[in-house]
Amino acid sequence: MFFEDISVLHQILRLGKAFLINLSFLPIVLLIGLILGSVIAVVRYYKIRILSQFFSLLVEIIRGAPFLLLVYATFFILPNIGISLSPFGTGVCVLSFTSSAFMSEIFLSGLRSIDTGQYFAADSIGMNFFQKMTLIIFPQMIKLTLPSIVGQVIMTIKDTSIVSLVGLAEVVRTSRQMSLLTQNSFLAFLIVGGYFFVICYPLILVSKNLERRLSTRH
Repeated sequence: MFFEDISVLHQILRLGKAFLINLSFLPIVLLIGLILGSVIAVVRYYKIRILSQFFSLLVEIIRGAPFLLLVYATFFILPNIGISLSPFGTGVCVLSFTSSAFMSEIFLSGLRSIDTGQYFAADSIGMNFFQKMTLIIFPQMIKLTLPSIVGQVIMTIKDTSIVSLVGLAEVVRTSRQMSLLTQNSFLAFLIVGGYFFVICYPLILVSKNLERRLSTRH
């Protein structure tokens, strides 16, 4: 019994270390997603010629393609044109572009929901474009879209598990290895599910709370 308890504890600790690899994606992925998503949304909102059409096409391709296909294409096809990425680099690249595409749709919806009078008011008091967007428009946009942003963060966390298919020793790949060694796949994947639940469920509650607050104000 003692050795069984030690084995379970070892699995929990080992999977916990692997789960940290999943979470290590998040800061850079979310930062890129927020910045690039904002830029794409602004370009599409103002219908800047050529760029707007290019970004619209790119967003539709990324949103329409299976995430697994994007991972495989980045890891196995790009080396044929001289671009070789590590499993970690592949994860960051694919998750960042995917997050940017979905964030841009969220932000574009937020920009369109802001009354046009806000834009004209900012222009009338002499604000330049940067001041108008950062001081007037973006704060309102973030406030309106915050529940959707949290939802996209949850999706990004769950998508990190797919990167194991290109060899990164993250939590899902580690759980498969441990289930083969211990002949106890149920325990391994139960622990994995627990880790994802602990991270994602509080975010779900936050998202619901934000939606409830916004709905009562409008």
